[in-house]
Amino acid sequence: MQFRNTGKSRFGVRRVCGLILVLSVALPGRFSLAADPAPSAEAFEALKKAQQEMMQQIRAQQEKIDELEHQARAQKLAAIPLPGSAIVEIDAKTAPPAETNYMPWSDVTVASQTKIKLYGFARLDAIYDTDRPNNTQTAAYIRSEDPNAPGTIGAPKHAHDFTMDPRLTRLGADLIAPPMCSLGGPELTGKIEIDFYNNGLLGQSESREAVRMRHAYLKLKWDDFSLLAGQTWDVISPLYPIVNPDLVMWGAGNLGDRRPQLRSEWTPEVGPGKVILQGEVGLTGADNNQSLDPAGTTGAGFRDGEKSGKPTLQARGAYRTPFVWEKQFLEFGLYVHRAWQQTDTKFNGVNKFDSLAYGLDLSMPLYTDTIWLKGELWSGKDVDDVRGGIFQGINETTGKGIRSKGGFVEIGAKLPWWKWYNIHAGYSTDDPNNADLNTGGRAANRTWYIANRFYFDPVEIGFDYLRWRTDYIGFLKGQDNRFQMYMSYKF
Repeated sequence: MQFRNTGKSRFGVRRVCGLILVLSVALPGRFSLAADPAPSAEAFEALKKAQQEMMQQIRAQQEKIDELEHQARAQKLAAIPLPGSAIVEIDAKTAPPAETNYMPWSDVTVASQTKIKLYGFARLDAIYDTDRPNNTQTAAYIRSEDPNAPGTIGAPKHAHDFTMDPRLTRLGADLIAPPMCSLGGPELTGKIEIDFYNNGLLGQSESREAVRMRHAYLKLKWDDFSLLAGQTWDVISPLYPIVNPDLVMWGAGNLGDRRPQLRSEWTPEVGPGKVILQGEVGLTGADNNQSLDPAGTTGAGFRDGEKSGKPTLQARGAYRTPFVWEKQFLEFGLYVHRAWQQTDTKFNGVNKFDSLAYGLDLSMPLYTDTIWLKGELWSGKDVDDVRGGIFQGINETTGKGIRSKGGFVEIGAKLPWWKWYNIHAGYSTDDPNNADLNTGGRAANRTWYIANRFYFDPVEIGFDYLRWRTDYIGFLKGQDNRFQMYMSYKF
C-alpha cells in the first residue's frame, strides 16, 4: 500500500534537501581552508560548531518529517473501510480485502533505512464438485459429460470430487524508505509477496506446496506521477470476481494476471475526482509460457513472445470521482492490450501471431457503502497469455489467433444489521468464436455464483456456490455445482 505525503511533509523534504545544498555551497565559502594554509584553532572550532549546528537542524527537520508522515499514515489507515465494503471492492486487485488489516510500520530498519510492515494470512480451502472440472483445485472449465469425448476433455457424468488445501496462505512485506533527495524527493516504496500455490512440483505430495512469488517491485512516486519496476498485476482488467480464488475466474470471464513489467502512472486531479493514466511494458509469455515449436526443432524451449523481439504493451485510462454518498467513489476505465509472438516453425504457413484485447471496467456504489457493483467487458484475439479464450490462444491447424469475448458483473451488499456479513452475487463468461475452434475445442464458459463472507476480525470465513457450464465443439457440455468453503486468519 502506498502512502501519499501531506503537503507539509513534502515541503519538509524539500527544506532538508535545500538546506543540504545551501550549506554545501555556503560553508566552503565561509570557512575556506584554501584561503588560509595554516588556520588557527579558533577557525577549526568555529567550523566544528557550524557543522554541529547544521546536523542538529537536519535531525530536527527529519524528526518533524517523520512525525508528519506518521500522522498522514494514521489518517490514511483510519479511512480504510471494513473488508468487503464498496471502497475496498473498487480497488480489489491492488488492495484485496485480505490486505486491509495493516500493522504499524516496524521500528526495525535495514541498511537503506527502509521500514518494513509484514502482513498476510493463514488459510484453508475445502471444495466439493458434483461433476469433474479440469482440475479439482484450479478449476478453469468443466469436462464434457459426453461418453464419446476423449479423456482429455471428457469425464463420467456426476464424477464428483472433494479436495482441501492450505496453499493460498500468504505472506507479504510492504517497504518504505526515506524520500530520495537525489531524484527530486520521490517516495520510495516496494512490495514483496509470496504464497504456497505451487503444489506437486517434482512429484511431491499435496503436503509439500512450494513457494510462488506474487509481487516483487519498487515504486518511485513524485506527487501525481509514479514509476514501478518489478512484478505485479497487469494494467488491464483491474477488477476480479470474488469467487474461485485459485484462478479468480481466469479463462471464465476475467482477464489479466501478474507479470514482470515497467509501469508508469499519472493521476492528475480533474474536477472533483482524478484521471488515472497507466502504461505498461511487460514480458510476453510470462503466464502461458507458450512455445509452440515442436521438440527437437530450433525454436523449442524458447518462449514465442521473447522470440518476437517485442514486449507486451498495455494501457488504461480511467476517471475516479466521489459519487453521491460521502467517501464513496465511482471509477470507470478503458483499457487495451497488445502483444506479439513468433515461432521458427510455420503453422499453415504462418509463424507470426498478434495478441490484441480491449475492454472497459466499472466500479460504483449503488447505495451508501452497503450495496455496490463492479464489472468488466472485453473482446480480443489470442488472449490466453492474459487468461482469456478459455486458455486457447492460437489454432495450430489454421495458423490463426482464436477470437473471444467475455466479462463479468457482480453486486455486493453489506447488511446494516449484520456488520460482519457480506453477500455477493454475479455472472461471468468467456465465449470464444466457434469458427476459430477445432472439434473438441472449448466453446463457452458460463458461471452464476453466490458468495458469503463472514468477517470476525482477524478471522474471515467464506461459503461460495458456483453453477458452472462449459460448452464444446462436437461434444456434450459439462456442468458442475461447485461448493467452496475457506477460513483464514489475517495478520
